[in-house]
Amino acid sequence: MTGKDIEITDIAEVEKLLKEAKVCRLALNNGDYPYIIPMCFGYMLEGNHLELYFHSAPRGQKLELIKKNNLAGFEMDILTDIVKGENGCSVAAIYDCITGTGSVEIINGIEKLTGLTKIISKYDEENQEHKFSEQALNSMVLIKLTADSFNCRRHEVAEETIDLPG
Repeated sequence: MTGKDIEITDIAEVEKLLKEAKVCRLALNNGDYPYIIPMCFGYMLEGNHLELYFHSAPRGQKLELIKKNNLAGFEMDILTDIVKGENGCSVAAIYDCITGTGSVEIINGIEKLTGLTKIISKYDEENQEHKFSEQALNSMVLIKLTADSFNCRRHEVAEETIDLPG
């Protein structure tokens, strides 16, 4: 079973994917191997300008890696279905995803508050007003990824290939 990728260019569809995705995988450079970590995220999308926000403990491997090299990759997806071939030997995932690259930085001040609000608001279905104590803000680090490029795709099953031998 093979699939086909369809580029998603409609900004409303991109926004929908950003709203529905639960986790963003952030990839950092760790020398010989990438370091990838799934994280809760917030975002700001204005036209083709995308910023992602992540919160972190004030120390740890990802912060050390960001200090050494601020280039990063990211991926998020929404699995919509699994299709099994009739012969039982094939399976394919149907999903939407965003992948991209950019630069990451530690943010402070009002930008830190904005980033944290974007993260919390994404996961708050009740749309409450969010207030953060100074202690809470000081106990965490906010990371902003500014995307240099990103691509949004829908992966579907090519109907004519569902039962071809794999």
